[in-house]
Amino acid sequence: MKTFKLIFIILITLSLSYYIVLSDVVSYHYFIETNFLFTFLGVFIGFALTLYTYLTSMFENMKKIIKTKHAQDISIRDEKLDLLPLLHIEIKENIIFLIYALVFVVLAAVLNKPIMNIDLCRFNIEILDVTNALMLTVFFLSILALIDLVRTSFTISDFVIKN
Repeated sequence: MKTFKLIFIILITLSLSYYIVLSDVVSYHYFIETNFLFTFLGVFIGFALTLYTYLTSMFENMKKIIKTKHAQDISIRDEKLDLLPLLHIEIKENIIFLIYALVFVVLAAVLNKPIMNIDLCRFNIEILDVTNALMLTVFFLSILALIDLVRTSFTISDFVIKN
């Protein structure tokens, strides 16, 4: 189910990006420039790794809080303790996505000129549209991954502070 949700989000985002590119709804050129995306993703990977370090350092506190708060009810305690590895996996997947996005941007920058030099005449504009849509999709999905990381960090912080 999680894979289906991820594919669905990617397809919706790609469709939206392609529509934006074709209809020129907004000035998207700034967001698809390789230089901007490279810097953007690099900064956010650094931010995400800092968040990862912060969040994993709080896992021991969370375990103690759960064990103390649910000492009487072992089933609830075990259920909540079993959620911690899932939380860790979600954080890790977001960071890995950001790294893959950075690799994609680098590959797109390296392969841009050879792809555009392919003599397909009428298809060059369509290839450019698809490339621009892919870069805009990477930007949108990176924002979503970052939102998820920040939301997760606030949830963990609230849990530790309030309990």
